[in-house]
Amino acid sequence: MSGASAAVGFADILDPMPPEAFFAEHHGKKPLHIRGRPDKFARFMSWRKLNELLDMTAIWTSASLPMVLDGEVVPADRYCRPAIDRNNQHIMQPDPERVHMLLRQGASLVANDIDTLTPDLAAAARAFEEALGAKAQANLYCSWRERQAFAVHFDTHDVYAMHAEGEKVWRIYKGRLDTPIAHPRFKTLSRDYHEKAKGGVLMEVSLRPGDLLYIPRGQYHDALASSDGAVHVSFGLTSVIGIDYLTALFDRAIDDPLFRATAPRPARDDGDDAIAAHLRLLAARLGEIAASPEAIEQVRQFHRNFKYRRGGFDLPEAATAARYRVRAKGLKVVRRGAGWSLEGKAGTVAIPPGGDRLVTWVIARERFSLPELDAAFPGQTGEVRAQMLRDLVAMKVIEAV
Repeated sequence: MSGASAAVGFADILDPMPPEAFFAEHHGKKPLHIRGRPDKFARFMSWRKLNELLDMTAIWTSASLPMVLDGEVVPADRYCRPAIDRNNQHIMQPDPERVHMLLRQGASLVANDIDTLTPDLAAAARAFEEALGAKAQANLYCSWRERQAFAVHFDTHDVYAMHAEGEKVWRIYKGRLDTPIAHPRFKTLSRDYHEKAKGGVLMEVSLRPGDLLYIPRGQYHDALASSDGAVHVSFGLTSVIGIDYLTALFDRAIDDPLFRATAPRPARDDGDDAIAAHLRLLAARLGEIAASPEAIEQVRQFHRNFKYRRGGFDLPEAATAARYRVRAKGLKVVRRGAGWSLEGKAGTVAIPPGGDRLVTWVIARERFSLPELDAAFPGQTGEVRAQMLRDLVAMKVIEAV
């Protein structure tokens, strides 16, 4: 679906709770239920909008549109038919009549990764990402009365459930795992484990259209539709964690001879001591790398870009907009005293105050357009960006194409 969407902010999603109160009292701490006016989330999802999405039959397969009944995924051949997709590949495509039949039996319908399918859903995802510095991904759940799709569980990301149609009762339990992540260690826990770890009921809420439910990652919960047809969109927010920092440091460690050096050969006498000493050397060097201004800026840049790319087409303007190619390779932005400089084989040039982020963004790309640059730095004036581009062209860092 195409078309422009009115702007939406995180404050609009939380309304009437101010974002400041949410971050102070709930974010990462405890669940929250916010009552909203019935039409609060109507722009994002409704029965009409859901039918419009499902009628886009070419985009759905048994993987993107699974059905779940009593905690078990329904086999694809029970609600799909063989088809050929747009890439001329054989797929299993949901059949409306079979889907309707299973829904009447109490099955739930799950539409995965819908945050790019409408301008409004994409706008909501961007609002979450900008406010939380995390990646947002949305799934839709359509459930029927008194048949539970998913057993008690926790998620490895924060959940923001925007309720759109019908009513659904959620039970939030006292049990909460400490910062689980999407790793087999947390994904393969048994049902018995979950039943023992969930604890007693912390809160039970009935979601109605316009309501928002926030559940921190690791918090046990389950849900059950209390009306004939309940629809909500669940935004999962995945944040940057320390393991992401390790990945960034790994790339820098490759450039350090100490990390490429052969480890001590184990021996019966002093082999273990030698290994321990080598590990201490590596740990000290890793600490130096992690504390370096370059690594810190790399991680900061990683945080700024930690979001999914959605859309980007702006025809016909974008097709005729100015585009640039990065000519110089091996450049990096480094701190020099209180400021930042652009460093390369030809030397070092000071970056004007406030321009380090823009230069870092530019040299990380092979090509970019003026609209892309404008979108990445909406807070800077056009003249500041234009002058920076002129300077980079004069230094032969970039050239117009």
